[in-house]
Amino acid sequence: MVNFNEPLSFLQRVTEDLEYSCCLDKACQLGNADPVLELAWVATFSISSYASTAHRTCKPFNPLLGETYECDRSLDPYGWRSLAEQVSHHSINSALL
Repeated sequence: MVNFNEPLSFLQRVTEDLEYSCCLDKACQLGNADPVLELAWVATFSISSYASTAHRTCKPFNPLLGETYECDRSLDPYGWRSLAEQVSHHSINSALL
């Protein structure tokens, strides 16, 4: 059996990148007190998206024009909500709130 796509949409995969948004919250809490540590938290968030790619060998499905994906993790300790929509097909643009 040959699989070219993993069973989720690109919008879901983009939303997964927000899983470690608490790193950005910690960077904001520092303010200008320690700019090096603030940059370290931002860098940690930047590379955190690779945490979910270790076992991914397939690409996600391309979203259809107008497709939406909502993720509600407001009950998590660092709760957050996200809404993503495919707003253009040529050129490919997605909106993420």
